Amino acid sequence: MEAEKINEILSMIDETLVLEFLETIVGFGPRMTGTYGCEKAAQYIHQEFKDLGLIARYQNWTAWGTRYYHHFYTSQNVEGTLTGTNIMDNSAIIFNAHYDSVARGPGANDDGSGTIAVLAAAYALSHFDFKRTVKFVTFSGEEIGLAGSRAYTKESYERNDSILVEINADMIGHDEGSRTMTVTATEDAGWVADIFQTINNNYTIGLTVNRGTINRVRHGMSGSDHAPFLAYGWESICCWEGDQDPNFHSARDNLSNVNLSYLVNTTRIIAATLAYLADLSETPPQVRITSPRVGFLYNAGMRKRAIDEFKTTVINDIWIWAEVDYATVPIERAEFYYDGKLVFTDTEAPFKWQFNKFSLRKHQITVLVYDQLGRNSSDWREIRFINIFKKIK
Repeated sequence: MEAEKINEILSMIDETLVLEFLETIVGFGPRMTGTYGCEKAAQYIHQEFKDLGLIARYQNWTAWGTRYYHHFYTSQNVEGTLTGTNIMDNSAIIFNAHYDSVARGPGANDDGSGTIAVLAAAYALSHFDFKRTVKFVTFSGEEIGLAGSRAYTKESYERNDSILVEINADMIGHDEGSRTMTVTATEDAGWVADIFQTINNNYTIGLTVNRGTINRVRHGMSGSDHAPFLAYGWESICCWEGDQDPNFHSARDNLSNVNLSYLVNTTRIIAATLAYLADLSETPPQVRITSPRVGFLYNAGMRKRAIDEFKTTVINDIWIWAEVDYATVPIERAEFYYDGKLVFTDTEAPFKWQFNKFSLRKHQITVLVYDQLGRNSSDWREIRFINIFKKIK
């Protein structure tokens, strides 16, 4: 049944479908955030989601641009939700791209290609039921500093959304003949990259899948819309084309810059992977540091007020809490590391460790858990500790 469903999904994604979406999106370009072209693209995507029977919504946001974009922006993300049938599973898979472009060009590849992949995958998957919820999301504001994805992840974090994995497609339509696709994964998402490889091999997609690693610790808030997901602790997969696009951020990034057959195949492999994940019953465990929370100041273990985005400051001592999602077998232990050094092992949930050290600077806290099958998961957080009263025990 799984193979039959995936084969049907693959057959629905062809050059006719992809070209129709791409011509429409490019026709709105340039789609610089805040411009009329960007607004029209958002309206089109929202209507497509509604027509497919998805739960469609706008997420409005406002933000200042980076130092290269000295404006205050008002825009919106567009989300279409295909609700899963398993009411006991509240997790979701997110597939996203950015629909805005730079001012200099129509953004056919950057990131019209990712946007039409979201639309085409939504079209194909909407014909079926899946156990797990899939959210199709298009962001604006990527080119001005990831403003849209920052707003989206902040809202998701504040709601305590359960996200199994986020898949980001940014520039997947330009090919110089290598037929190569690059799939990079965070530390606990390698198994999802394995599924990409399996789909490519078993369903004769015809790509060469190159694997890479996303280093959460060194990544920072740059690159593409997966970055805010990393900052909040979620797992991420990034899909990129294998060849460098010489027309990147220029007026030459038009329809002629996109290899249509290649874009069909990169879209197919993502859509099939989404379908596989959405019906998958058992997944590896994922640990997340749940307290202290990102974006807050704490004093004596109590959350006091919101501070700068993605930062955490702790005054005095605090308990570090870690919770495990998707654990289908018991967790054997949770190891707490302080600047890379193992300081505590907890064998019973709830897993926690009391920070009680002298400090006046930032430190890296890592939690590593192991289940009874030997599978492991880790989460990492950089926290500024101000603690002049406690000493190392």
